[in-house]
Amino acid sequence: MTNTFNGLSVERFAQKTYTPRETTSGVCFFARRKLSIRLDCTQDELVIIQRNPHSGSGTGRSQLRILSRHLRDAGFRVRMFSSRPKLDRYLTEKPAERILRCIVAAGGDGTVADLVNRQPGVPIAVLPLGTENLLAKYLGLRRCGRKLAEIIQRGQVKVFDSAIVNGRRTLLMVSVGIDAEIVEAVHKVRSGNIHRLSYVRPVLRALLKNQPTTYRVVSSDGSHNASGSHIIVTNVPRYGFDIPFAPEARPDDGVLDVRIFHGTTRWQVFCHAVKLRLGLPIGQKEFTRFSASAVRIECLDVTASRTSQCDGDPGPELPLQIETDPHSLTLIVP
Repeated sequence: MTNTFNGLSVERFAQKTYTPRETTSGVCFFARRKLSIRLDCTQDELVIIQRNPHSGSGTGRSQLRILSRHLRDAGFRVRMFSSRPKLDRYLTEKPAERILRCIVAAGGDGTVADLVNRQPGVPIAVLPLGTENLLAKYLGLRRCGRKLAEIIQRGQVKVFDSAIVNGRRTLLMVSVGIDAEIVEAVHKVRSGNIHRLSYVRPVLRALLKNQPTTYRVVSSDGSHNASGSHIIVTNVPRYGFDIPFAPEARPDDGVLDVRIFHGTTRWQVFCHAVKLRLGLPIGQKEFTRFSASAVRIECLDVTASRTSQCDGDPGPELPLQIETDPHSLTLIVP
């Protein structure tokens, strides 16, 4: 089995960047800052699958069975959980000699974020069974159990940044404004799987509402201060429905990409999203952009909604304190 990291062989990678910290049971770990990279493989390793019972259709369940079968054929022990408390309890009680290769997050972006919050530092593989799956799209992962089993067996990892929002870890992005209101409306009536059609009515309602709420974002060092009707703080370039809200954003650069949209009506906000989706020119007066390691967002309208959204799920109420946590997320990648 060939193990690589950032395109380097195990030996070259270790010589170039890392020094060995510990070797046990044939598994070699290399450490630098917060990074922990597994570069070797042993027989009888454990793979745990966290299945979101609200994500995925019959096809998704079929891919879970395919993933489990191929992992077992490759020599892994496989345990699947739909109950989060049972998974967490199993990890605390499992024998110390049972080596964990990774946990598979089988669901949407919210499933991945929840898993990282509960089990920080554990390598995560993603089987995209949700509606948008922004992280999986960025990594080039498809809804294919056989392919994911091959990726897990190769064991190649990549380390990304994440963000802390009011004390809770978020993987991809945080926003306030029209999309946060839409996410909140969809989740209020959610009774099962969310489909793209689930967003139609909330989108129309949000567009037909009164004037947008005004928000302000300030960087931690005070060098940036801007206000607008829609603010996005992100680590990835594309957001829902593949709209490139932040084309320059990177998930491993150690900073947050902040976008402030200045539309004064819902229609202007909607038109801005359409322009982004179609790749049309965007006027400099329509938005402000800056990068920062930490920001604070507050609502300037006393009676307005203070909702936010994180990774496509309802987030904490404003004000928000958002800080980047560089190199804090280890993912199994193609």
